[in-house]
Amino acid sequence: MTTLKYAGVMMVVLLLAACKKEAGEGGNSSIQGKVEVIYRNLLYNPAPADTFMAADVDVFIQYGDHVSPDDRIYTNYKGEYEFLNLRPGDYTIYVYSRDTTQGLTILDPTEMVIMQKVTIDEKKQTVQAPLMRIYDSNN
Repeated sequence: MTTLKYAGVMMVVLLLAACKKEAGEGGNSSIQGKVEVIYRNLLYNPAPADTFMAADVDVFIQYGDHVSPDDRIYTNYKGEYEFLNLRPGDYTIYVYSRDTTQGLTILDPTEMVIMQKVTIDEKKQTVQAPLMRIYDSNN
């Protein structure tokens, strides 16, 4: 009888170990970051005119290897954002910027993607994402 109980406990432990959760909602970790906007007199001229923290900018997140965005939030008036209640795993954070390459590298010359890869390694962790810089012109 003891062997049967031991085997049952081992089956439960193995099943729980096999049910590894993927990146996504349902955890107690978070990703924080900031978005900065660099205004240029001419969008294609690399000399910056003014730099500010980017307020009310859409920030998107993809969980793991998902193709579509899983969530979207906006930066606050200080250019800060935070994705809450995440599980450990790999994430992609991105924003859209005006294209500073005159449309030479992408299909839509009005927007280009600024992207960061972020990994949460453990529960109850707050990860600081690198600063993301977007561009716009003063005209």
